[in-house]
Amino acid sequence: MEAKNLDDFILIYEKFAASENKSKRTIEDTTAAVRQFNKFLGSSVDVCEVKAEDLREYIRSLQERPKWSHHPTIKPKDTKLSPHSIASYVRSIRAFWSWLKREGFIDANPMKGVKPPKAPRKIAATLTREQVTQLLEAIGKKDSRSYREQAIVVTLYGTGLRISELLQLRLGDLNFDSGQIKVMGKGDKERTVFKVLLKYVHRWRPKATTDYVFIHNNGQLLSRFYVTHRLQAYARKAGISGMKCSPHVFRRSFAVEYLRNAPIPLPCRGFWATQRLR
Repeated sequence: MEAKNLDDFILIYEKFAASENKSKRTIEDTTAAVRQFNKFLGSSVDVCEVKAEDLREYIRSLQERPKWSHHPTIKPKDTKLSPHSIASYVRSIRAFWSWLKREGFIDANPMKGVKPPKAPRKIAATLTREQVTQLLEAIGKKDSRSYREQAIVVTLYGTGLRISELLQLRLGDLNFDSGQIKVMGKGDKERTVFKVLLKYVHRWRPKATTDYVFIHNNGQLLSRFYVTHRLQAYARKAGISGMKCSPHVFRRSFAVEYLRNAPIPLPCRGFWATQRLR
């Protein structure tokens, strides 16, 4: 195949990855990382001319980049990118070049020997039951949005769903008779997890033509960024500090509760599990 520039191959990768049923998040993360790398290289470069040293120079530039410097809405900070963030960029770029080699677009993978900077090991933070209760109380029960966001917190903590799975939930995935929701997880394997969302869906969810469960009042889907932003705002209001209150923190917290043999985390059980419309 005649050589094409990196811009072209990014578009080709998106089509290949979608046909292989890779997750939307994986495709977005990989293409975003490669586009930034392409911009660093000067754009429209021939993939056959990119060398391992180019990636090493890019790593050095990332180590000097202020945090959030390329985010469209968040102001840059004085602190630098963390080693964990840099390692994530490097893994995505290496995965992209592995794909180029596997599909025969290049003869050799120059990125194979490039290692990401070593990131310090840290203990993953989790939420306690008391903190989840504080979070629910901080959200309150004022209007449809607060009920929706309480339902999001309870669902994340009570089921261990990924944020992508939560946002893709449809009304048809909910079985209120059995108290279960059906989720398509990684690898397109079907999973069934417990959660009762009856009160939110039937009383507080906005009326809309879309069948997605969690939506704005105008019927539009929530975004990953919106959910994360709201969770962190409520965590500050609840006085929860020492961790980034992200959707993935709820997933880890669910795993801890599961390993402790708690069938249903208490805040979830008390808040939703036995409620029925009257």
